[in-house]
Amino acid sequence: METKSMWEATANLSKCRQRLKEHEECDVVIVGGGFTGLSAAYHLQQKKCKTIVLEKNYIGSGASGRNGGQILTGFVDSMSSLAKKKGLKTAQQMLQMSLDSIDLIEKIITENDISCSFKRTGHLYAAYKPAHLDWIKEEQEVLRRDFKYHVHVVEKEELKNELKTDFYHGGCIDENSASYHPFNYVLGLADAVEKLGGTIYENSEAIRIVKTPKKKVVIETQEGKVTANHLVIVTNAYSGDLHKTISRSVVPVESIMIATERLPEELVSSFIPKERAVFDTKHMLYYFRRTPDNRIAFGGSGRSISKDTTPLYQKLQQGMNSVFSELENYKVEYQWSGKVGFTRDMHPYIGQLEDGTHFAFGYAGHGAAMSTLMGKLLSVNILSENKGENPFEKNDLRPIPFYSQHGKVVGLMKYYFKVKDAIS
Repeated sequence: METKSMWEATANLSKCRQRLKEHEECDVVIVGGGFTGLSAAYHLQQKKCKTIVLEKNYIGSGASGRNGGQILTGFVDSMSSLAKKKGLKTAQQMLQMSLDSIDLIEKIITENDISCSFKRTGHLYAAYKPAHLDWIKEEQEVLRRDFKYHVHVVEKEELKNELKTDFYHGGCIDENSASYHPFNYVLGLADAVEKLGGTIYENSEAIRIVKTPKKKVVIETQEGKVTANHLVIVTNAYSGDLHKTISRSVVPVESIMIATERLPEELVSSFIPKERAVFDTKHMLYYFRRTPDNRIAFGGSGRSISKDTTPLYQKLQQGMNSVFSELENYKVEYQWSGKVGFTRDMHPYIGQLEDGTHFAFGYAGHGAAMSTLMGKLLSVNILSENKGENPFEKNDLRPIPFYSQHGKVVGLMKYYFKVKDAIS
């Protein structure tokens, strides 16, 4: 059984980048070599702004190479809920930014000829219970009336055209979502940064921030350091102790995934005929899709702090077989986990702290879409080109209550949600 991500195991050839060993200088130093950091570097380099990216491990080793590869519209919170919390105008702006994020990814892939199996085949939001389909229909009407946005509701009897399963009771199709091979995308994005003149160091963990009298910032690693005019920290759920204000404002929640062996073309095509990205309405949701090499990649919730994860993967496989019973005859070839970052508000934060540090994090499972756009918005902020209010701007970060006990809190919440899935 392979324990590294299936995406990494099936990725294009990648180069090994050197670690930082000297004293370098640049305009912007970026801590975190995932989608957000590389997108920020990419857009800054396009404006001739010299960047250096410091990655603790290797490009794509975090969530950017371990997610489900689903580039989804919307957010973890429904648009009707966001309209109530934020006001309709702000919610409308948020939805448009979600759509813009997918357009931006497609543009970057096209302009840089990134081979990552990008497909705009939409998503299916599957109803776990009949009552959930009723709610989906209500949400469809809100989207049509208040957002002028159209999705298609699928009744249970029509669902066979989308999924070969009796597990769900209908759902909703959004044609604007997409999917890709996330590890290949992050590798291609890194190459694009370097072609524009940016520098990426791997195995170069940022361990200390030092301010200079000349209002510059120095980031120290074990063997080198970088002096820059601006600092960007985009480590999301993988934040350590480099900047405590940032790390205590995001809760890491583990998500786990499995992937089958390669399946016969006819079989895998029958499971998800239109190659949708699929996720469901359970609180402890499942999300799954067909991969470019004819596997089923299937994800679900793990735990905040991992110990023995074997039962979790076994239970996830049971869940997969409940959805697609024919998979009982095929083996699981890969299993892996990754951390998802959540904020207090359950949507992304972006901004600049009083000490000058720029940040973006907290994608709550929608980072495959939103993180590339957030990287671009960071470049806009740094270059002072922001001409309008960003609904995700959050410059007064406050630590999440009981942060030191977040593992226990997340565990209790997951137990609560399991009970809700069983009774509601």
